[in-house]
Amino acid sequence: MAAEVDGLAILCAITETPQAFPAIRRELNKAAQLLVTKQIKARDLTLDDLRHVRAALGPQPFALVLDGMKDSEIRNLARRLDRHDPGLGTATPADHRRRLLALAAGADPVPAPAIRQRERRSRPDAASPSPETA
Repeated sequence: MAAEVDGLAILCAITETPQAFPAIRRELNKAAQLLVTKQIKARDLTLDDLRHVRAALGPQPFALVLDGMKDSEIRNLARRLDRHDPGLGTATPADHRRRLLALAAGADPVPAPAIRQRERRSRPDAASPSPETA
């Protein structure tokens, strides 16, 4: 049985000595984009996770990764991470990207609306006599 390759160690070696890997430079860029996009699209990604990804990459590379994602992926992610923002339903793809960048930079998601309790109409108590019958 072959031993499993330590992908992280290999990627670190490639980034530390890029001159040893000139033929794969373009594929490396695509692979990096693919890996980060996959992390961002993970179903269990939280807002804190998104902020950690942005902190690890830096603001500009993070924005470039978002720019490389499909509009539908960005829309779904924005809606998932900011469920109560009413503007996201009719927002443009650029608006969704701006909102994700703001959330990743530390903006708070729109809070859930307060639950309104319906006022119950007071019913006359059946046990108490009405003024007419007393």
